[in-house]
Amino acid sequence: MITNSIKKTVSVLLTGAVLFSLAGCMNLGGGSKKAVIEAAETFAADMAAADASKLIKNSTLSKKSDEASALTELLSDSGHTDDEIAFYKAVEKTIDYEIDEDSVSVDKDSASVNIIFSIADYSDVLLEDFKNADELTSAIKKADSATFKFTAEFSKEDKEWIPDNVGSKKFMKFYEYRKADISFALTAEMIAGFIDKDESSFWIYGDENKYTDTTFIEYDYYFDSAILGYEDRGEQIYFVLKKDGAQIYCSSDMRLGENAKVECRVEGGDIGLEAFGEFESGTYTIELYYKGENGDELVDSNSIDVEKTVVPILTTGTDPSGDTLSGEGDYYAFTDFVFRSFIIDAEWYDYDDCMIDDMTYTTDVQTIAFSMQVKPAYDKAVDYQFYYSENADTAALEEALTNPIYSATISPKQYSNGYFYDIEYDVGGSAKPGLYVFAVFEAGTENILMYGFCAVS
Repeated sequence: MITNSIKKTVSVLLTGAVLFSLAGCMNLGGGSKKAVIEAAETFAADMAAADASKLIKNSTLSKKSDEASALTELLSDSGHTDDEIAFYKAVEKTIDYEIDEDSVSVDKDSASVNIIFSIADYSDVLLEDFKNADELTSAIKKADSATFKFTAEFSKEDKEWIPDNVGSKKFMKFYEYRKADISFALTAEMIAGFIDKDESSFWIYGDENKYTDTTFIEYDYYFDSAILGYEDRGEQIYFVLKKDGAQIYCSSDMRLGENAKVECRVEGGDIGLEAFGEFESGTYTIELYYKGENGDELVDSNSIDVEKTVVPILTTGTDPSGDTLSGEGDYYAFTDFVFRSFIIDAEWYDYDDCMIDDMTYTTDVQTIAFSMQVKPAYDKAVDYQFYYSENADTAALEEALTNPIYSATISPKQYSNGYFYDIEYDVGGSAKPGLYVFAVFEAGTENILMYGFCAVS
């Protein structure tokens, strides 16, 4: 056997093109065998280096072949995580080889020789649990060796022996470690390491560092995209909301890695408040938990203050006299008693003769408009936003209400028959079928005064 430790011996003995030529003229097998062994040495080194470009360039394999493409993709680090690449490199550092001199076979312009590779027995190592790549690569270094026997085949071209079975099934099997599933035992600390602290934050209108008169609390976690690789493991996370240290809400379980963003949102209704009810003043904390094998583990915690300043909202939809406006409670409702007391009438308005009924437009409507007549003494500006949802189910509406499609600030406008708020959204004659929701706020605040909706069909 000729071992890797004496690689240079063959090249020293077979010096110069003249010697090769002489050996060929004398038709002696010994020189050819030595040339094959030297070619096998180079070939084995290229295989151990896992260099696809060299393996393809120095073989008979066509660069445009499917086998070449498959080999290039297999040995490329592109598209792999840092942890996977660290594993690949650790395995490749353990590769060694011997050329079996006795196995050399030469037949005119073809030859073969057995190369005996030793490589870390990574399959057994991957059965263990590791917390990170450092632990895994350290175990690879200490692993027992496995043996891989490969019969290298060569073709003679211009008096040189060129590898002829690069890309074969047996050849590709040598690189099976590149297909291994790399995963680590999860801990709360590991999950926390995936959190992008620069992006993750409470979602608040404007640049405030606290909630004022809010109807929800939401903390959005943004994770490194590597977290997506854990979805198939079925690991679960959830979050809780605490007020002044006492838990008031617990979410349902979520699959870890299903999304790189985890939205921890709690609406007033989730903790028993009336619709659009404001959270009471206090310090609120969102805590994220991992459901580990040894129990629930705290991953992360974030707190924020809430200040409530608004007048309690109406829950009946009527003014002090007990009267209800036409359409009130059907397609619009008030959430602020003071604001409600100044409203004389309210309805969806049809500028374009496109209304099917009191709350439904056709798709060729130019302007969706809600008109509210107010008492002359009321002249305050208000903010309003429109939202769109293709469907009327709860999940679709919740998603729609996080993404306003139009915002404006208006004051009552005087007409010959009184003062009116014109809540308008120009859709230009191409409205999408679905629901259009609006909300009216006290100008410059998150204090919601009323809300309503219409349909387009």
